[in-house]
Amino acid sequence: MDLLHGFVKTSNFYDDLNFPQGFNRSGHFTIQEAELLTAIGKRLFQLEHQLAEPQNHTEENFVAMCVTKRDPETRLESLWHKYKSATQSKRFHTLSSSVKANVDNAFNELEGNY
Repeated sequence: MDLLHGFVKTSNFYDDLNFPQGFNRSGHFTIQEAELLTAIGKRLFQLEHQLAEPQNHTEENFVAMCVTKRDPETRLESLWHKYKSATQSKRFHTLSSSVKANVDNAFNELEGNY
């Protein structure tokens, strides 16, 4: 069993849906973070989604962070939190409830002036 920073090493991790050019070219991660995420990200994903059982204390702490939503304490926990933040969809807010209604009203007001 190979360990990398206390986690069982698995095959490389790629997220082609959110990072089609790879983690290195995304602009979200440093080179070291991208390499670490590629090397250990699959195991972190498996642990978070309970597809694998934790094999040691480090992995148990990581699962506890994912379950309880506590703040990250280690470098890898922070990296996974950064990855999750980058992949979650962002909400879009607007100041007007209906753009079409505002455009129609403005057009009608202009017609009366001509």
